[in-house]
Amino acid sequence: MMEMKWYELRLYPNFKDGEEEMLNLLYRVDEFAIFIIRKNGMTRILVRTDDINAMHFSGIQNARLERLEWNPSLRYSLTRYYKMRVHSALPIVEKVRPSIIYTMLEELDNIGNSDGKGGVECILACYAKYKDEAYSISRWIMRKEGHEHSLVKALKSLFTSNERVRRLSPLTESLVEKARWKMRLKHFHTVLALGAEDVRTLDMLEGALPYGLVAYSNNKRAGDHFSDLSSVVEHARVLKKCILSDVELASIVALPKDASILRLATTDRRTFTTGLVVDADTL
Repeated sequence: MMEMKWYELRLYPNFKDGEEEMLNLLYRVDEFAIFIIRKNGMTRILVRTDDINAMHFSGIQNARLERLEWNPSLRYSLTRYYKMRVHSALPIVEKVRPSIIYTMLEELDNIGNSDGKGGVECILACYAKYKDEAYSISRWIMRKEGHEHSLVKALKSLFTSNERVRRLSPLTESLVEKARWKMRLKHFHTVLALGAEDVRTLDMLEGALPYGLVAYSNNKRAGDHFSDLSSVVEHARVLKKCILSDVELASIVALPKDASILRLATTDRRTFTTGLVVDADTL
């Protein structure tokens, strides 16, 4: 297994169409973690991945991937991890939508923290690893369609009149069609988490996630409630994972639609919206 290193993805102010850039990226990468962080009035995008996948991140247009010389500590008082509300064979979204996480972070900063400090500290953390789930989805489809798997039942079906073939309800047929669509896409085993310093911020941040995801409680034996989200890669084996297509994943971690209107830690090309770049050592 290749070592996963830390990087910061810095966007130029003229960066556009983040959802399309992310979808194109997901066609090529097979393992990475991305962290969308808000701190000191600034949004930063950190990436943790190996050398091969880092080359694909470096290919994002109007952006620059910078190697970090330190390992960030992303620890929060409150964390929530997420699982799928529906069966993993079913999509939670069916097309890539512009992510609202970045504009939401700007709004959260305008509202301010509950402790009155003015500004928020929060994060969306996502670890994703490619694994083809087409076979498992096809098995789910076959069960929904009432297909028999044993040899005896298969032989018995040879003598069954075509008039007695089970007909699916419109709802079941619709679910099967959705699953067939997801089966043809690229799949990722995904760990999703949010972190914040107060409940109100965490609740509002949750609004950026699709409805098909729902928070779950961690095992009490896990220790420290997985409050350090920078270690989501190491914890991935013991956490519940969502099976997401590239389309679903891109809808969650898409890059900004328009970087020029956000307070992002950008490259050296500054605009009046950029603000002060946060000192790297503060993360």
